[in-house]
Amino acid sequence: MLRSLLCFVALSVTAVGSAADPAPLKLLFLGDNHAHRPQERFVQLQPVLAAKGIAVKYTDDPNDLSKETLAGFDGLMLYANIDSITPAQEQALLDYVASGKGFIPLHCASYCFRNSPKFVELVGAQFQKHGGEVFRVENALPEHPIMKGYDGFESWDETYVHTKHNEKDRTVLEYRVQGGQADGKTKEPWTWVRTQGQGRVFYTAWGHDQRTFGNPGFHNLVERGVRWACGQDPAVAGAVVDSGRFDVPQMTAIAPGLPFEYDEVGPKIPNYTPGQRWGVQGAAHTK
Repeated sequence: MLRSLLCFVALSVTAVGSAADPAPLKLLFLGDNHAHRPQERFVQLQPVLAAKGIAVKYTDDPNDLSKETLAGFDGLMLYANIDSITPAQEQALLDYVASGKGFIPLHCASYCFRNSPKFVELVGAQFQKHGGEVFRVENALPEHPIMKGYDGFESWDETYVHTKHNEKDRTVLEYRVQGGQADGKTKEPWTWVRTQGQGRVFYTAWGHDQRTFGNPGFHNLVERGVRWACGQDPAVAGAVVDSGRFDVPQMTAIAPGLPFEYDEVGPKIPNYTPGQRWGVQGAAHTK
């Protein structure tokens, strides 16, 4: 009789634990083949989210913005610089979000589909300009479900400034404080959420390259945003203690007298080299 009782208790505890686990999520990640290298960023992020029960599928085909394709996913993650959207694609996206699904535009997504004012309104603002530096941002709402227990992080990233702000149904979660001064005039909205119909939008300007996409603090923020946008509890993501100050690793010094020479390589070394115009790379290194 005691063994039966213990077995019943064990089964009851297991059932409660399983009920508390979040349902698996499926996301579609829409990228492109431009300067931000979305497929490389996807390769960094996909295994991190997969380990947390969030399956992400990559596509660079805007035609996947259709009712039929989107129906198979709990949320859409956008990380691209696709300039135009067709009326049919626009309507499919708007209907998808309004029906109760999640939309997670990251970084450069705020400069997508510039021919669509409705898309800009959906995201909550549009990218205008940027610089680049190492920084961290200010938590504007520590008690918001996404931000509660979130410690933030520091990384090199592009210092986005946005325009065409849509403050309707928008809540700013993080600000980038320009010039290091904490007055309201220098605060740039950085991470925010919106509601659209029955759906939810999570946007963050973080995410220019591998430095941010490889940061555990960024992983934690994105998971929290994904879960909130898809109707789950962001607290499931847990907390990541400050992932440390950003630092550039130093090359080991060459020992005196050790032979060392450069080799020519071709056609070029893969590298994000600065150019005179945004989105256009400078001359690649060949040594």
